Amino acid sequence: MTLWSGSILRAAVLSCLLWGAFSQPASAQSGVGAPNPALTQDRFWLLWERVKFAGRHCPDGAQCVELKSYSSRPLTTNNTGFIYRLFGLQGGLHKAAELPKDHSEAPNICRKNQIEAALGFDPMALPKSEKGEVLRGVDALHLDLTGLKSPPGFSADFGPSLHKTFVRKLQAAGIEVVDKDALPTLDGQPTLNLYFSFSDPDDLCDYQYSVFASLSQDVLLTRDPRIKVAAGVWSFSTGSSARDHSGNERDAILRVAEAFVRDHQKVNGR
Repeated sequence: MTLWSGSILRAAVLSCLLWGAFSQPASAQSGVGAPNPALTQDRFWLLWERVKFAGRHCPDGAQCVELKSYSSRPLTTNNTGFIYRLFGLQGGLHKAAELPKDHSEAPNICRKNQIEAALGFDPMALPKSEKGEVLRGVDALHLDLTGLKSPPGFSADFGPSLHKTFVRKLQAAGIEVVDKDALPTLDGQPTLNLYFSFSDPDDLCDYQYSVFASLSQDVLLTRDPRIKVAAGVWSFSTGSSARDHSGNERDAILRVAEAFVRDHQKVNGR
């Protein structure tokens, strides 16, 4: 794949910010009980946008990706008439009038409290939940063990057979297992991933095996809820070297189902 990169430097005057109402001090009030007149202040900003391109057939190709970054500075000038003309205004703008609409390609400028206002709460102020709470309300998930490699001494259908038993254990606890095609219909798209490995089966003296499982869900970052990623929120591991393990490879993998059901029931009242 060819890679093309470049940059565009663009300087533009950011829309005037219409600041909220400020109350006058008591000494300036015209009378007892009289409402304070609203004050406004227009500030002008200089916005610098840099656009970098990466991919193929840039800058307008379908496989070209735009990466944008910005820098802003207050614009100090007494030539407000020039500024107004940039915004398509011949004269000044009345303080009570609405600001001109943004340009169609204007960047989305986020205020400090915009996230809190949109969500109705401050995500940064939320206390951290108990670890098991990530399983609350998870009544369905995706799981596929059919591709697990057969360890020594087991038949070729090790994965498919184990998958059926694993699914039955979850279903008995009220947890539905869906196919990959149905995963997008689940809130958070919870997926139980299981990793099974074993050492060289010919080296019987040092033969070992291990199991690691992780449940991933779609999560939003508290510092910026616009960022959504699939993250591991629950995990369990065991294997031949685990102190509390007994049985064979199949037993070790099924212990994941038992551990998941146990933690799931703790927070879901079963």
